[in-house]
Amino acid sequence: MVKNILVIDIGGSKILTALASVEISKTKVMDSLRGIQKQTLAPACGIDGVRKTITELVQQTLNAARCDLANCHAIGVTIPGVADAKTGRWVYAPFSGIRDYPIGDELRHRYGLPVFAENDVNACAWAEKIFGVCQGVNDFLWITISNGIGGGLVLNGRIHPGAFAGAAEMGHIVVVEGGQLCGCTHRGCLEAEAAGPAIAKRFTRMLEANRQLRESCSLPEVTAQTIAEAARNGNPAAIETFRTTGHLLGRAAAFAANIVNPEKIIFGGGVSQAFELFADEMKKTFTEQAFQSVNSKVTLERTGLGYEAGLYGAASLAVDA
Repeated sequence: MVKNILVIDIGGSKILTALASVEISKTKVMDSLRGIQKQTLAPACGIDGVRKTITELVQQTLNAARCDLANCHAIGVTIPGVADAKTGRWVYAPFSGIRDYPIGDELRHRYGLPVFAENDVNACAWAEKIFGVCQGVNDFLWITISNGIGGGLVLNGRIHPGAFAGAAEMGHIVVVEGGQLCGCTHRGCLEAEAAGPAIAKRFTRMLEANRQLRESCSLPEVTAQTIAEAARNGNPAAIETFRTTGHLLGRAAAFAANIVNPEKIIFGGGVSQAFELFADEMKKTFTEQAFQSVNSKVTLERTGLGYEAGLYGAASLAVDA
């Protein structure tokens, strides 16, 4: 039987919605997404902005998918930052400042459907096991690189949230002593050094320090995405920016592998679309810094779920339930 699940992926700077049609059998889970809608989200939009955007996008998704609410079976929501999966409460998000938002109860009352909510990276990790490249893998780490950096950990075939719902907070591993200031108040965290905004800042600093590089590169807007395009076109500053990013990601992955000893480490998020630009340096650093006697077979891979990993993550919550 096919189940229609409304899926909502809340990110640091955007919200995506879609209708996931999921069919579960004894041997496989099949999933397809229809009516995908996207809207940017201002950092200071607050709960009211999130609420308004979700309401608009859900209706647009239903219209585009030509599906009535009566034909939907559940809602899956991925939440950035700290989430309480048992209550569906958005506890806190450093990027937006939103805290203590009972989003699960609100959506349940609004739409009259069961709601399943979880931290976005935990959900993506679980989706990778159900739909992606970790089917059959019971121990792996999922790292998202976007406006921030987060992690989801699967151990013994289940999500491992940690004692205080903070397991695999990869973004706050210090990789540069005395480095850039992070939103968590520490310096040199992976998020402050290798997330999308950090990539743009490093590139800008490099140009400011070198007139020749500055004159050879003109971008309409400096973002991780435009820097990636410049790197693909051979720009030396852009190439070096992603090389440094790969080195830092490799360091953090090595730290994690030495503690967890996973079978795979998976990279998702918007910056992972430039995986080929940082993968070689990342894997080289990982090999140099991870304890090879037990981690030589660990593979570092890009997500198999692409840009829609968060939507698949939201769907996986309802599938799991």
